[in-house]
Amino acid sequence: MASKMKLGYWKIRGLAEPIRALLAFAEADFEEVVYECGDAPGFDKSCWLDVKFTLGLEFPNLPYLIDGEVKLTQTIAIMHYLSNKYGLAPKDFSVHAQCDMIDHVALDLTLMGSSLFYQPKEAFEAGKADLVTKVKAIIKQFSAFLGSKSYFAGDYITGTDFLVFETLDKFVVLEPSVIEDDNMKNWMKRIRELPTLQKYFNDPNSTRSWPLNNKMAAFK
Repeated sequence: MASKMKLGYWKIRGLAEPIRALLAFAEADFEEVVYECGDAPGFDKSCWLDVKFTLGLEFPNLPYLIDGEVKLTQTIAIMHYLSNKYGLAPKDFSVHAQCDMIDHVALDLTLMGSSLFYQPKEAFEAGKADLVTKVKAIIKQFSAFLGSKSYFAGDYITGTDFLVFETLDKFVVLEPSVIEDDNMKNWMKRIRELPTLQKYFNDPNSTRSWPLNNKMAAFK
């Protein structure tokens, strides 16, 4: 009997949440392997570090996905693998390339936020307004690309939609007015209303209720 697929990550939304959303949409059967760092001041990470090099991962990191003999790290690689597995990959070669591009823009935006979120509280507060201004400008670019399409690939959903959704949703928590264009607001609403995601969005025990960032972050 094949072992259950495993997704390993910290007990936060962080870089794994778009993967969890995709798996929830696909109604996939998987095991969540949760690592929780210690409290301040040490923020002990031994729960992960003690096993990091024992799992057979070629490039050990979090998040990781283990699906039988397939062992992957890196969010985008995992998203692409699962998108192909569950029929959520772009169908056209040129659209595939565009969605790959958007995936990396979304990850860049996430890392831009993280570079400030994990600063000391004073630095975070001082840099918040500038970050929001930069994020709004990039969301405008997403809006221009999306146009009148239902999803980023056109009239069907792909893994890219889950990655962009989680990226933007984090910034909505930071600043509720960060999304200014109606097509992006409607697209966010469209994702939230997907039937197979209702439990994921509405269950109080869902990972959606977990902190955005880890315990040492100024913005959690």
